[in-house]
Amino acid sequence: MNVFNRVVMVILLLGLIALAVFLLVRPLQAVAWAQVNLEYFEAQVVDPAFWNTFFLATLGAIGVLVILLWLEIRKRRRKTVRVRTRAKSDAQLAVESVSHSLEYRIDELAGVRKVVPKVRSYGKSVKVQLDLDTSPSVNIGLLTDQIVDMVHDIVEGQLGLKMAGKVRVNVHHEPYPKGTMPPTQPLGTEAELRPTMVEAAEPKREAPKATRKPAQEPTVATREPKPEPDAEPPEYTDTRAEEELSLEPDEEELDLLGELDEETEEKDR
Repeated sequence: MNVFNRVVMVILLLGLIALAVFLLVRPLQAVAWAQVNLEYFEAQVVDPAFWNTFFLATLGAIGVLVILLWLEIRKRRRKTVRVRTRAKSDAQLAVESVSHSLEYRIDELAGVRKVVPKVRSYGKSVKVQLDLDTSPSVNIGLLTDQIVDMVHDIVEGQLGLKMAGKVRVNVHHEPYPKGTMPPTQPLGTEAELRPTMVEAAEPKREAPKATRKPAQEPTVATREPKPEPDAEPPEYTDTRAEEELSLEPDEEELDLLGELDEETEEKDR
């Protein structure tokens, strides 16, 4: 655009200089030429064919002039940004270098499939916008916070630039494939967790029962005397049958009585 502007300005300036010289050298001839052309234009305006051609040509010229005016007054995107330095110097950093640095560092994070940084320079500061594609197993909130902190560290800490506004992150999160389930723990700085296939539930295994250890018997020094059980009352027993049995004669006594009876019988005879 700069070259085009220079060419146009040179042509216009040369034309104006030539017209000014012609008016100074031959003013009467210039007036006569102008009157002849104005009369011819006045006569042709009544013709519809001439008017249509003149109308279309004029609209085309106006359109071209409006486009050139917009290209001239529009805000151009700066290709460099000023670096903050302590010394009195004018250090400029290319915006493309800032984009490459952000893309290289953010692409290494777990869960990031693709990142497209868009950096805009305002002369003394830059504004950063990121278009991010993430895997389905990533935590969007934790990853976004990590990326924003990394952008501030790279732009302000390492490159020595000034941030304009907040970092805008446009996230495109890929859906989970069929037959998979999301992980239960979020992803941050840890490695990316792949989705696991849904499997049939296995039968639960019973935990082995804990065996009780025999309690250690207390030593003699620590053994406490056990309380004596209460004495039970004596049971009542009937002793009359035993007394009757004890009164009956034994077999030996019966034999002696039998012998005495026999002797007495012999004596009586």
